[in-house]
Amino acid sequence: MPAHFPPIEALFLLVTSVTLSLFQQGPRDHPDIVDSFMQLLAQALKRKPDLFQCERLDVKAVFQCAVLALKFPEAPTVKASCGFFTELLPRCGEIESVGKVVQEDGRMLLIAVLEAIGGQASRSLMDCFADILFALNKHCFSLLSMWIKEALQPPGFPSARLSPEQKDTFSQQILRERVNKRRVKEMVKEFTLLCRGLHGTDYTADY
Repeated sequence: MPAHFPPIEALFLLVTSVTLSLFQQGPRDHPDIVDSFMQLLAQALKRKPDLFQCERLDVKAVFQCAVLALKFPEAPTVKASCGFFTELLPRCGEIESVGKVVQEDGRMLLIAVLEAIGGQASRSLMDCFADILFALNKHCFSLLSMWIKEALQPPGFPSARLSPEQKDTFSQQILRERVNKRRVKEMVKEFTLLCRGLHGTDYTADY
């Protein structure tokens, strides 16, 4: 399909620049647009990753907007943003601009994920955040092992209910599991219950 590529690229860049300008004005009023934009980005990465090599694409701005979208109250928008990151992170070795932005801003992504697990996001979304952690661990292991220890150091983060030992155990468990995504989801579910003070309560039964 090389002959059709320039118009697709032009359209992709146009949609991206229009949506990024929306982020500067206040994206909270348009969760549906943000949701669709995240889905478009994920599809582009899946089917036409070359679009992310275009010099005119501000990958850093796209990344930062997607981190912001993780904090939206609307579950579909959060899910779509998680889907974008699970497509983006595997590309950090092959697309230079993606690798660069992950190195520069990946810590910000991890902190947003830990905040969500710590109680900021609905428990029904924990599998989506676990997918991001799994992708970070699989594709950016050395960075994640440095970031996760730093990020969990401040007392009270991501929850005042956690002891330093519990945080330590969680980071070690996550870093050890690079193959089994289901195990990572279980670890995240357990950790979010500890963060919310629900571990060992009736809540766990139906979780």
